[in-house]
Amino acid sequence: TITAVQSVRIGDRVLLGSGCLITDNDAHPIDPEARRRGGGGVARPVVLESDVFIGARAILLKGVTIGRGSVVGAGSVVTKSVPAFSICAGNPARVVGDSRRRAE
Repeated sequence: TITAVQSVRIGDRVLLGSGCLITDNDAHPIDPEARRRGGGGVARPVVLESDVFIGARAILLKGVTIGRGSVVGAGSVVTKSVPAFSICAGNPARVVGDSRRRAE
């Protein structure tokens, strides 16, 4: 699922696992008063650079960039940008490896 108020940009050769959620917005304000006033939530662009792989059921939140050649582990929640050629996993996701390293 992709929800975009501002923008979600997806590069070349990007693979998305099943059940991923990519959103560039909060959907609604966290503040109850702002919700009552009908204000919108915060939106920031999401960028998936080329050659990225997003594992099944991963969640990418507003304002993140997934750098070229990176891998996001299944079920991860990405709250901050990921440098190029990184492997990240967890909730919240953190860098756990380098995607250029060959499996041995």
